[in-house]
Order: sequence, then C-alpha cells, then structure tokens
Amino acid sequence: MDPIKLPKEFLLGSATAATQIEGGDTNSNWYHWSLKGKIANNESSIVAADHYNRVEEDINLMKEMNHDIYRMSIEWSRIEPKEGVWSKEGIKHYQDEIKSLLKSGIKPLVTLHHFSHPQWFEEKGQWTNKDNIKYFVRFVQKVVSFLGHNVNEYCTINEPNVFAMDTFIDGKYPPGNKDNIVSYFKASKNLILAHLLSYKIIHKIRKEMGYKDTQVGIAMHLAYFEVKGENPLTKMSKELMDYSFHSLFLKGMVEGKLSLPLGLGYYPLGKGIYSDFLGINYYSRHLIHSSTNPAMLFGEVKVEDNLGDEKLNDLGWEIYPEGLFKVTKKVYDKYKLPIYITENGIPDAKDNKRAKFIYDHTKEIKRLLDNKVDVRRYYHWSLLDNLEWNDGYSPRFGLVEVDYNTQKRTIRKSARFYGEICKNKQVTKDMIDKYL
Repeated sequence: MDPIKLPKEFLLGSATAATQIEGGDTNSNWYHWSLKGKIANNESSIVAADHYNRVEEDINLMKEMNHDIYRMSIEWSRIEPKEGVWSKEGIKHYQDEIKSLLKSGIKPLVTLHHFSHPQWFEEKGQWTNKDNIKYFVRFVQKVVSFLGHNVNEYCTINEPNVFAMDTFIDGKYPPGNKDNIVSYFKASKNLILAHLLSYKIIHKIRKEMGYKDTQVGIAMHLAYFEVKGENPLTKMSKELMDYSFHSLFLKGMVEGKLSLPLGLGYYPLGKGIYSDFLGINYYSRHLIHSSTNPAMLFGEVKVEDNLGDEKLNDLGWEIYPEGLFKVTKKVYDKYKLPIYITENGIPDAKDNKRAKFIYDHTKEIKRLLDNKVDVRRYYHWSLLDNLEWNDGYSPRFGLVEVDYNTQKRTIRKSARFYGEICKNKQVTKDMIDKYL
C-alpha cells in the first residue's frame, strides 16, 4: 500500500438520514410500516440511535474525528406532522442542530427527502400522485425559509432511483407495491418534477434573501453495472436497467428532460441545468444475468461467483472500489459538474474491513483527481450505526458503534483512521502501518 495525498481544500465528513438515526417520530410512513412488521426482526424506527436527543453528543464525536462536513436530512414528518400543521418544536430543533454544527466548524449539506415522509402524505398516494408534488414543494419552501442564512447547500431528493425501485418493484419500502412498473414510472416522473420545481424555488427564496452562494443538487445512487456472459439479451437487459435506473433520472434532474417511459421527451420547465453539483452514492458492482422477469426488465442482478469473504460486506454486496472511479468518471465526462461523493460505506460489524475499504476508495478519489475530475467532497456512510431500512439494525455501517440497549457510542478503530485522513488530507506510511 502506498501513501495518498489529497488537496488541502478537499473536504471529508460523514452522512446520515433522520429516520435511520433519530428515533421518537410516530408520524412518518416508516414508523407505520414498522407497525405492520415489515422491518427485519419486527424492529421499529421508534428508538433508532436516539440521535434526536443526543445531537450535541454526536456533533462532538464528529469534531473528535475531524470531520469538515456533514450531510443530514430534515424529517418532513417532524416539520409537518399533520397536513398543513407546522411544528414549532420540529423547526427549532433543526435550527439548533444546524447552529451547533456551524459552531463546531462543520458545514451542513441538508437533504430534503431521504426515503421517508409523513404518513398523511403516504395515505394520499405519495409519489404516484402528481397532485402531491405541491405538498413537497411547500415543505421545501418552509425549510429553506426557516434555515435562512445558516444553510446554503441542499440535496433535494436522495436516491430517487433506489426509492422508486425498492418501493414499486421490490416492494421492500412502504406501501410495498411490488412489481408495479406503472407506479415505478409515475413516481419517477413526479420525483423528477419535484426536484426541478424545488431547485428553482430554493434559488428564488435565497436570492430574495440576498444570498448568491446557493448550491442545490441531488444524491444519485450510481451502481456499476457489468454484463456477465455474451448473451445479447443480457446486454440488452443491462442497457434497459441502466436507462431505467440511471439515465432517466440524470436526464430529468440534471438536464430537466422528462423522457418517461420511452420517447423523445420534453422539458417541463425549459432546457437548462438543474443541479449545481452532482452527488454520487456508490456502494458496489452489480453483475447482470439474463432473466425472464419483465418487471426487472429481463435482467437479474447477482454478485460474482466464488468471491472470497474478503470481497463481500456483511450484506453480501461485492466490495469493488474501482467502480467508484468508473461511475464517477463517466457521469463527470457527460455533465462537467462538481462532484460530491455523498455516500460510500460498508456494513462491517466486526470492523475488520472498513479501514481498508476507506483506504481503497480514497485511492480511487485520488485517481479521479489525477484524471482532472472535479471531485470536491467525500461523505462516509455513516456517522452512526443505524436502521438500515427494511434490513433493520443488524447491518453496521457506522464509523461510530451504537449499543442499542444503552445508546453508548464507541468510535471504531477504522473511524480513527478516517479521522486522521480528515485532519491531514493524506494517508501516510505511519497511518498504513498503524491501521492497515
């Protein structure tokens, strides 16, 4: 292993999502989903990592690990628990959290929809109903107004492709609408429209406030798809999956072009660029095999056969650092937008793979920079162990271990390694000897 040196201006930190760590919220769709026994081991979002009550403790952990930046989400159901009813307590909580981050020298990036929303929005048909877009836009206006000058960077929607896929194809997310490709495309279209409208409104509100430093983008899950075998149908499957999972969202949310499900498409808000940066969430390589399932676009995703344990994380995903370079280089060459790696991490309960995972992906970032790709940030997923949606609490993504019985936090050894990278913007030989 060789030392790695990053630019001094490169920023590193961590990312979380409210539902996965906060606890205590009975108004979200995920809490109601857990009441139906839909989360592994009949677990619930009601406690999580109790971050809502431990914000200051967790910010101090970020400081201790030398984080420059933090990506967090605002829980819509805490701000608008009932339709048209705004919570003063919820608003003040997030205002205070943002102020504490800034006081600690940590810059926030605020995500406005990270897989969860109020139960009342769910009952109205959530993202399959075009009439519901106005409710999200109204929420966005409220958040940007009450955060004011303290936040200038927003991620409108996290992984719209994963959200639509896991909700309407795999049925793992509420309301569990499995193999419904019509709902998939309806929701995808409405998520894209919601982003376009929100992009314009965030810029408009902050411009009226007198600010010129507004940055609005998305966090897009980019999977590295690779064809297994020479079957022409498999290659076609890969192209179909790449289109439905990547291209239609990138065209929509970056270029403003709706092209669903097929056809030439149109520009509902006019041609333009609707992202000031491109957030990339990257985790793994996906090998595409042929399938007869039309709902999966005739493609089946599997990991490589006979991969050793060292190449798999605790969820059985392939650890494939080179994919970060490949997906990022491809999308940067197309759009030339500043790149934030908004998520990248590993479920690793024993903490025996995470340090090398961080090293290997830092090496790919350096490779991107050497290839003139404008990568500016890296947010490790995640700050804390958390509720991994339908998989419950067993996957351990955290830099910080959480004992869910006592809520005790323990900084993992790999997080100490990452903290030194955050502080020094490099991996030295001494760090390699100490941690790797």
